[in-house]
Amino acid sequence: MPPVSRIFRAATPSTAALVIVTGVGPIATDSYVAALPALQESLRTSAATAQLTLTAFIVGIAAGQIAFGPVSDGLGRRRLLLGGAAVFTLASLLCALAPTGPVLVAMRLLQGLAAGAGIAVGRAVVGDAYPPAEAAQRYGTLASITFLGPVLAPAAGGAVLAVGDWRTLFGVLTAFGVLMVLATLTGLPETLPPEQRRGGGLRANGARMLDLGRDRNFMQHVLLQCVVVAGFFTYIGGSSFVLQEVYGISESTYALVFAVNAAAMACASTAFRFLVARVGPAALRLTGMSASTAAALGLLGCAVAERLTPGPPPLPLVWVLLTVLVAGMGLTIPAATALAQQAGDRSRGTAAALAGGLAFFAGAAVTPLTGVIGYDTLLPMAGLMSGFFVLSAVLLARMRRPDPVPAVAPGATRGTMKVAGAKDVPG
Repeated sequence: MPPVSRIFRAATPSTAALVIVTGVGPIATDSYVAALPALQESLRTSAATAQLTLTAFIVGIAAGQIAFGPVSDGLGRRRLLLGGAAVFTLASLLCALAPTGPVLVAMRLLQGLAAGAGIAVGRAVVGDAYPPAEAAQRYGTLASITFLGPVLAPAAGGAVLAVGDWRTLFGVLTAFGVLMVLATLTGLPETLPPEQRRGGGLRANGARMLDLGRDRNFMQHVLLQCVVVAGFFTYIGGSSFVLQEVYGISESTYALVFAVNAAAMACASTAFRFLVARVGPAALRLTGMSASTAAALGLLGCAVAERLTPGPPPLPLVWVLLTVLVAGMGLTIPAATALAQQAGDRSRGTAAALAGGLAFFAGAAVTPLTGVIGYDTLLPMAGLMSGFFVLSAVLLARMRRPDPVPAVAPGATRGTMKVAGAKDVPG
């Protein structure tokens, strides 16, 4: 009889199932944002409570990654994926039936926690099942979906709202939750053998998080990813205000701009999948960051010129620069995810939790900044984005090579050890 680990390794997860499990949550982030006024009136609640339903989900999806990724290193992947899918389904149904605003906020938080579990544990499954080069390709696919989801969700939600109301949309998410359960049952076998599990108690989970948190080889990738995501979410949170206020474009025109930029990011993510095995994630991260940083600085130059010349810079120029910036993220985010997972390979669920959860928290924190500091000109948004991307370039330049001594998480039992972050940083 073959070893248990070989049996587990032979069971390859379905890529389609992984896409479903990790992608439904991000799409649920702000798919109903256009219905917030109607939601507020329907539930007879305040605007602040209606907005809090969105914030609660974002906090939940970040906290869910941080909470359940480490648990999966101790208990295995499949049970958590199945439980997360089931809870997401139930929470979505309760959202559709919510009688008051506070109840909807609570259910959105629960829904986000369950979705976050799917994201973190799904990434860990990839590391379990595939060698590094092939895993990087799949990390690219999953990371792109995670961060493209909030970008595309308003359009998808708008299509549903055209034939129903906000409760209809949560009904659709309930159906997607059922699909998550079926995808887990049929396409996601257990990928972490029992002999590689390291205890599921709070002390063991905390030890794994502390181990990676003290590992500079790993945390340098996480910090860089957080700064890059902050720059990207500045665009998500501010571009609609800036383009509609400064240029006076309509909502439909802005939707076109947003869709074109999202398509550029999707194309870049596809290119990442085909190129990563040949050139490596570090080179693609450098390429993506260089493009985004150059575009952000170009926008800053346009904003400064706006102060010196009458009228704003030409919209086609600003649009092209925004498209380049977003396309660069299609290379940077998947590459950063792959490099962080490689550096934290000894505790894959914990690595996915820290890298994904902290990046989502960073994005959520900066999303309202443009609205706070102003959007009557291009300068505030361009300045924020330039600051984040220049900081990311400085962090990348200061990134050190990995330590030559392999690090092993507390209680590790794996027979083969990897140098954390090996071959992550270009020479």
